[in-house]
Amino acid sequence: MKFICSCDSIKQEIEYALNFSSQRNSLAITSHVLLENNNDMLTIKATDQKMGFVSSIPVQTIVPGKTTVFCDKLLAILKTLPSSDIEFSEEDKKLTIKPIDGTHINVNLKTTDYTKYPELIDVDESLYFSLTQKDFNDMVDKTSFAVSEDTTRFFLTGVYIEKKDGKLAMVATDGRRLAFCHRAFEQEIPDFIPVIIPVKFLQLLKNISSGEGVFSLAVTPANVFAKIGSRVIYSNLISGNYPNYARVIPKELKYDCSMKVSDMEKAISLISVLVESKSKRIFVDLNPDGVMVSGENNEYGDSKQIISCEYTGPEAKISFNYNLLLTPIKKIDCEYFKISYNTPSQAMVILPEPEKDYLYVLMPMQV
Repeated sequence: MKFICSCDSIKQEIEYALNFSSQRNSLAITSHVLLENNNDMLTIKATDQKMGFVSSIPVQTIVPGKTTVFCDKLLAILKTLPSSDIEFSEEDKKLTIKPIDGTHINVNLKTTDYTKYPELIDVDESLYFSLTQKDFNDMVDKTSFAVSEDTTRFFLTGVYIEKKDGKLAMVATDGRRLAFCHRAFEQEIPDFIPVIIPVKFLQLLKNISSGEGVFSLAVTPANVFAKIGSRVIYSNLISGNYPNYARVIPKELKYDCSMKVSDMEKAISLISVLVESKSKRIFVDLNPDGVMVSGENNEYGDSKQIISCEYTGPEAKISFNYNLLLTPIKKIDCEYFKISYNTPSQAMVILPEPEKDYLYVLMPMQV
């Protein structure tokens, strides 16, 4: 095998491929990346047996062929090379890498028999449907932070996605908070079975996408696939029965307290300095005259701040884990937000003001 290509173009693809390879076990064949050179195209494949990556870039084919090479070592080498055309050639189980600009660099990287590399999963092209990258990425950003890290409830470690009323719905929860986004797309969304997608896959998809234009998504009973330009990525789905999230979202709420996002962010940042590090408990006192945010630490002291609000309900003292409260507030892309509730001990709903197509449900701590 022998080909010439731009260092920058192959480096970008190997960087993406590394995230889909087995990095913990250097002895596994899945720690390698598969390179297939033919007809002035280089196809790059990587898999850890749970996720997969395929990409193609133009090259100058001199001798067609296939090989596999350590993914992380190849990337480390490419990062040190000049931004010029690079010649790659394999002989005697070694991949020789050298710039063709006259730089006196010659690197030999051991290769492995490509026939040992596992087959990557494919999907019928007819199953793909298009979605706007920007809107999909925004949905991921507004929900994925709420997934659980508790592996004993593995079905909560992913993002639940379904078609609901002709729109795309995304849900994430860890049992203490829930993030929900229900968005209409310009593109028609075909019917598909609801699935739980690993959050890592969605984050990698977001990293690979440009945020402009559309991409294609395909869902099968066992896998999810995404196609962006010349790149295709896929992942196994998470098995299990996702909880009925609709029952968690309160339908009727008696009281609304509206305030500035920036005011609450600053108040929580200040108060969190003097709270117990284990419980992370802060108090939010709702009052028509203002919202008082307070916290205390037996060792260091206490602090409080009052911020202006619009509120006509009764005085209420609510206790929150400040991390669980602050994260969804930071995701709100409006100047104002509101906390809606029935009683201080029941689930609270945090919404942008004016309301949009997403919301957050948060359980208060016991006072």
